[in-house]
Amino acid sequence: MEGFITFVFIFILIVWAISRVVPLLLAWWLRRKFRDIAAGQQHYHKNTTASEGDVIIDEEKREPKVVDKNVGEYIDFEETN
Repeated sequence: MEGFITFVFIFILIVWAISRVVPLLLAWWLRRKFRDIAAGQQHYHKNTTASEGDVIIDEEKREPKVVDKNVGEYIDFEETN
């Protein structure tokens, strides 16, 4: 009987300790994630600021389309009711 009471006491003690530690770890982890997100947004904002009146156009380099002559003809079908 003494071993059972010891087991129950230790089990309750462990559950109580976990219930105290997990919220602290969760709060720490969330603060770190939100700080990382905010830092990323500030970094993006610093790189995209321009003087008033400046026009910035970002275009991706377009690769010429390669169309194989052996593929066939493209037919655009129209829907009819």
